[in-house]
Amino acid sequence: MARSVADGAQAAPGGGQVRRRLGGLPRELWWALLELFALTGFVVAQPLLDVAGKAPDFFLFHRASRGQILALVAVVVLLPAVGLWLVELAAFLVAGPRGQRLVHLGLLTGLFVVLAVEVGKELLPLRARRLLLAAVVAGLAAGLVYARWSALKLWLRYLAAAPLVFALVFVTISPVSKLILPASDGGRSTVPVRTSSEPLPPVVMVVFDEFPLASLLDSSGAIDKRVYPNLAEFASQATWYRNATGIGGWTPYALPSMLRGTYPGPDLKRAVPDLSGFPDNLFTMFGHYYHLKALETVTRLCPTERCGQTGSASGFGDLARETAKLYGGIASPVDVPADPASVGQDPTVAEGADDKGPTAYFGNLKHDQVRRAESFMRSIDAGDRQPTLYFLHLLLPHSPWKYLPDGRVYNSGSQPRPELNHLVWPTAAQQVNQQRLLLQVAYTDRLIGRLMDRLRRQGLWDKSLVLMTADHGVGFAPGDPGRALGSDNAPGLMWVPMLVKAPHQTTGRVDDRNWEHVDLLPTLADMVGLSIPWKVDGFSQVGPSRRQRTDKTFYNHPGDLLIRPGPPNFRKVLAGVTDTLIRAHQNGERGFYQFGRFADWIYKSPGEVGRVAGSPVTVKITDWELFDAVDPGRPFVPSLVAGRVTSGTPPAGSVMVIAVNGRIGAAPGFYAQKLGTAPTSFGGLVPDFLYRKGSGQRQLQLYLATEVGQGYQLRPVTISG
Repeated sequence: MARSVADGAQAAPGGGQVRRRLGGLPRELWWALLELFALTGFVVAQPLLDVAGKAPDFFLFHRASRGQILALVAVVVLLPAVGLWLVELAAFLVAGPRGQRLVHLGLLTGLFVVLAVEVGKELLPLRARRLLLAAVVAGLAAGLVYARWSALKLWLRYLAAAPLVFALVFVTISPVSKLILPASDGGRSTVPVRTSSEPLPPVVMVVFDEFPLASLLDSSGAIDKRVYPNLAEFASQATWYRNATGIGGWTPYALPSMLRGTYPGPDLKRAVPDLSGFPDNLFTMFGHYYHLKALETVTRLCPTERCGQTGSASGFGDLARETAKLYGGIASPVDVPADPASVGQDPTVAEGADDKGPTAYFGNLKHDQVRRAESFMRSIDAGDRQPTLYFLHLLLPHSPWKYLPDGRVYNSGSQPRPELNHLVWPTAAQQVNQQRLLLQVAYTDRLIGRLMDRLRRQGLWDKSLVLMTADHGVGFAPGDPGRALGSDNAPGLMWVPMLVKAPHQTTGRVDDRNWEHVDLLPTLADMVGLSIPWKVDGFSQVGPSRRQRTDKTFYNHPGDLLIRPGPPNFRKVLAGVTDTLIRAHQNGERGFYQFGRFADWIYKSPGEVGRVAGSPVTVKITDWELFDAVDPGRPFVPSLVAGRVTSGTPPAGSVMVIAVNGRIGAAPGFYAQKLGTAPTSFGGLVPDFLYRKGSGQRQLQLYLATEVGQGYQLRPVTISG
């Protein structure tokens, strides 16, 4: 029996050892936790809470509750240190104190490297590999100093309170604090005065996003009814303020400023795009007389007790994942540009404007904007208590550009986002983005048609005031950013659709007076017969025009007033795109793919545009597996063909000819995926209807087209996945 007990004790020595070590962890291990807590506070918590603290719109977009925000703060402050400490604890249990000390030194050194990357991005011009190499050297040096100089250990322990200070600043004085601390909904006590004895009409208001007016127009300056039949029909029964411009390219300030009738001045630099930041707005004013049904996306301006939760919450998991992506950009050795699929993106953030107020960093839109539109349409009901204000802010045709005109989606994520220089896209990538926008505008037009049908079926079309506009457009001028006003992008960024159908209006008219979006609320209030009980910057545009100047104002950021001449830029807008940049006016949906310089090549065979000859080049296609099996009749089709040349750099002026079943579908140019590298990447959108059911890989043929004399030589391409 004694032998058996002894054998059992020898059989499980590890278990007893673990219990003994857990029962009395050494003081050194607890000091290690304190040091990790201090250093992760500077490496993770401080930069992340600093950026997120300037972005209340990030939390508004995700409809995060006070509890979720506080939980996120706790995760950011505590989890990195606790997670790393558990690694040390495991090392201690397995390898003893010496193993734990080695692991601790390794973890601290790694944190020093990340800290050096973050500091280096702020102080040095180095980026990418050079910055990473410098950070590794600095991190190793810091680790060596820590190992040999006890004073650094002491400083880390003294600094252990810092992460708690970072959290306290975030919760109490950052812009996000207004979402956490109780706030007054002041400004709603002032009642607007009725200026008419007529019954108040129902109001239906749709604000689109990233919607340039020029995308709708042909070369005569008219909405192209062949390309966009529903918007053309709406314009035929409405007043079209054709010379209307937005007042800012950043939705969290542009939209609230529109809805209160004021320019985004410097007082809004730290304002939250919710009721606390904009207590006087469309909803608080109309709510005195109107039943409210509002679906907001980036803002939260409608009082909760009147509109409820105006949007679906993302859930804490989504919020945490998006925050993790944000930190990935902060800790990256390259300048990660704001995602082109982001909403509420601050157009000046990459140009050192972090000190100018909230900075929104949204990830890829996961909220289905089409479902939001469907929910809005279903909310319009003939049985509603009238008058009702129906409001929708819809992130369409806003990126991500993923919809074909019939509503099917394509592989929008297959074109990797290139590194940007001051938010300026490479020209070749910018051109395909513009083409993708136009396709998404066509789908947006279909949704507009469905909304009009819903209003008619509910008996509300004729009696309602129906307004459709956008808060801003998007620019595609080479060398300029898309959402910040530059030297040449005003026509695309500033001019937006602005159409208002008055109750019982049946005849359309075009009005080219100088409209700016501070005029939206005054005009709307005048049309329904309400006075605005606060001072506004805009004018009612119902009667004679009161704005005598012809120039246009715009704000890249609150307080940053920019002025552009109106008439010459307006003439560029009226030049249109549907029969010039593309051939949609001439050829319908087929014409969307006939884009730009090589529009005439589309639908021809490669042999018709050049001589097929020369040694093959090698190309790697992104997401090549998506082309394994293609069915053009299904809801998803891989229309975006993107990749890079792997057998050298294409000659200057070359394009990649992408053919499907022997017919050219796209001819995009090349751009550099990373700054300072050769332009070898490309992306082109091919017509889905060129595919046949079966293997898409066998249906694709690519050629490198190079100008030779007066013609082009097309070198065949060997494709790899």
